[in-house]
Amino acid sequence: MKLADLFDCLLLDLDGVVYIGDAPTPGAGETIKRLRDDGKSVIFITNDPKRTAHGYSERLRGLGVETAPEDIITSGMALAHHIKSAHGDVGGMKAYVVGSGSLKKEIGLTGLSVIEGEEAYHADFVIVGGHPDFHYNELKTATIAVRNGAHFFATNRDPFYPSSEGLIPATGAILACIEVASGKTAVTVGKPESIMFEVALAEHLHRDKKRLVIIGDRLDTDIAGGKRAGIITILTLTGSTKREDIAGSDIKPDYVINDLRDLYKDAPGA
Repeated sequence: MKLADLFDCLLLDLDGVVYIGDAPTPGAGETIKRLRDDGKSVIFITNDPKRTAHGYSERLRGLGVETAPEDIITSGMALAHHIKSAHGDVGGMKAYVVGSGSLKKEIGLTGLSVIEGEEAYHADFVIVGGHPDFHYNELKTATIAVRNGAHFFATNRDPFYPSSEGLIPATGAILACIEVASGKTAVTVGKPESIMFEVALAEHLHRDKKRLVIIGDRLDTDIAGGKRAGIITILTLTGSTKREDIAGSDIKPDYVINDLRDLYKDAPGA
């Protein structure tokens, strides 16, 4: 029995699992196609809020992975879902978003008005997601708004993510600046928080958790989050975590693979 045979639905992280920078990880496209040909559901779940589901779908297709937007769950989507669930009708309320245009669009779909400039000093919500054009003025505006009482949210706390240049700053690095300056702590929704997994499971409630797995490259987000959600976990060594890191961590994955191709090797104990 192959490792893949143990599962009907696979939740795959993107950065470090399916691709690094602009290049797919070894065998990613071929393995994902084989999984689907075998009748398995493949859902992509990412903490990175810089793109919409449509944007990620286009990126994956460019890497040879045919994927529909419906198969992608982003932390921006999870945050929008949480805001609507926790705050109800937010029509007429205003949000200042530190993040990409895609994240601003996602937040706008909740009914919130996304605002800029000095008007944002009195925003009802401050929402933070990583983006490469982070500027001091964003730090200042977000800090003032949070100190003025805005609800404070972030898509995730990932300090870095893998790229072709190495590990580079992510949302958590930007969020830390705003938290230090404002003296407040944001509510986050991305892995390992339960909100992200609740959204994923809500989309696939018919799935048996025993036949569901998350595959990620980080112990502190993907694996820890999967454990909290009661999902089987697989760590791949293509991204942020090396085999020696596992020995020194209290967070232990159920399985470890070198890359996605190992899903079609014999399952341990089979």
